[in-house]
Amino acid sequence: MEEHAILSERLEEQLKAIEWAKAEQERLLKKKGERLSKELMEKMTPFILNQKKKSQSK
Repeated sequence: MEEHAILSERLEEQLKAIEWAKAEQERLLKKKGERLSKELMEKMTPFILNQKKKSQSK
Protein backbone atom coordinates (compact mmCIF):
# COMPACT_ATOMS: atom_id res chain seq x y z
CA MET A 1 0.00 0.00 0.00
CA GLU A 2 1.35 3.42 -0.97
CA GLU A 3 1.50 6.27 1.46
CA HIS A 4 0.97 9.83 0.34
CA ALA A 5 2.24 12.84 2.21
CA ILE A 6 0.81 16.27 1.73
CA LEU A 7 3.75 18.64 1.59
CA SER A 8 1.62 21.75 1.54
CA GLU A 9 -2.01 22.71 1.82
CA ARG A 10 -1.59 25.19 -1.03
CA LEU A 11 -2.65 23.84 -4.41
CA GLU A 12 0.03 25.81 -6.27
CA GLU A 13 2.78 24.25 -4.17
CA GLN A 14 1.33 20.77 -4.63
CA LEU A 15 1.27 21.28 -8.41
CA LYS A 16 4.88 22.50 -8.37
CA ALA A 17 5.86 19.41 -6.36
CA ILE A 18 4.14 17.17 -8.93
CA GLU A 19 5.89 18.95 -11.82
CA TRP A 20 9.24 18.57 -10.04
CA ALA A 21 8.61 14.86 -9.38
CA LYS A 22 7.73 14.22 -13.03
CA ALA A 23 10.82 16.09 -14.24
CA GLU A 24 13.00 14.22 -11.75
CA GLN A 25 11.56 10.89 -12.85
CA GLU A 26 12.22 11.75 -16.50
CA ARG A 27 15.79 12.83 -15.69
CA LEU A 28 16.48 9.63 -13.77
CA LEU A 29 15.04 7.41 -16.51
CA LYS A 30 17.11 9.22 -19.14
CA LYS A 31 20.25 8.85 -17.02
CA LYS A 32 19.55 5.15 -16.46
CA GLY A 33 18.89 4.62 -20.19
CA GLU A 34 22.13 6.35 -21.13
CA ARG A 35 24.06 4.25 -18.61
CA LEU A 36 22.51 1.02 -19.90
CA SER A 37 23.23 2.00 -23.50
CA LYS A 38 26.85 2.73 -22.66
CA GLU A 39 27.28 -0.58 -20.83
CA LEU A 40 25.67 -2.47 -23.71
CA MET A 41 27.96 -0.81 -26.25
CA GLU A 42 31.02 -1.58 -24.14
CA LYS A 43 30.06 -5.25 -23.93
CA MET A 44 28.81 -5.74 -27.49
CA THR A 45 31.40 -3.78 -29.50
CA PRO A 46 34.21 -6.35 -29.04
CA PHE A 47 31.78 -9.16 -29.89
CA ILE A 48 30.60 -7.40 -33.06
CA LEU A 49 34.14 -6.64 -34.15
CA ASN A 50 35.16 -10.25 -33.52
CA GLN A 51 32.22 -11.51 -35.60
CA LYS A 52 33.15 -9.09 -38.40
CA LYS A 53 36.75 -10.38 -38.42
CA LYS A 54 35.53 -14.00 -38.55
CA SER A 55 33.23 -13.29 -41.51
CA GLN A 56 35.99 -11.44 -43.40
CA SER A 57 38.49 -14.24 -42.94
CA LYS A 58 36.20 -16.83 -44.60
